[in-house]
Amino acid sequence: MAFFTFLIVGAIVGTTSMTTGDMPVSKMKEGELSKWRNSNDTIFYKDSAVAIFEHYEYEYNPNHRTKNVLAELCFVQIDDEPDNTNNLIRYVHTIHPHCKIQVEFKDQYDRIDIWKKRMNK
Repeated sequence: MAFFTFLIVGAIVGTTSMTTGDMPVSKMKEGELSKWRNSNDTIFYKDSAVAIFEHYEYEYNPNHRTKNVLAELCFVQIDDEPDNTNNLIRYVHTIHPHCKIQVEFKDQYDRIDIWKKRMNK
């Protein structure tokens, strides 16, 4: 689990108002980065939980231009702020610049309610 804790970062699947072409992805500068942190499998922005690391996978697409195996970090965004999606991706990209990042949203997962109950105890 410590390995996955280190693998914090995550994600693409644009919000309803964005397409992937509208999402510039650049590394965060020190001032921006200082507002983000992770603890275990959870990413926080200004001490509010934003996303949970869900899993790590490898992908190979023989049609991809590099023909390499790609590492992918997968996150579930648990807050209701669509503006955090792009910055979540940027945060993960800053820490893991060579990984593919995927972000899915909480309404797809029943386990988020379990996580919230655990956090509120």
